[in-house]
Amino acid sequence: MSKVRKTAGVLLLVALLVAYMRSSESTKRYVKHLLKQVQYLPYRYFI
Repeated sequence: MSKVRKTAGVLLLVALLVAYMRSSESTKRYVKHLLKQVQYLPYRYFI
């Protein structure tokens, strides 16, 4: 089961990378901005 889970994880990462590379510039800017804020989201909404 572990091998299947690792393979699925790698395939998911590859799919996300391909989707990111094919997206428009505005979508890339949005994703970059969102990823910069991820570290602050738990403190803002859950604490």
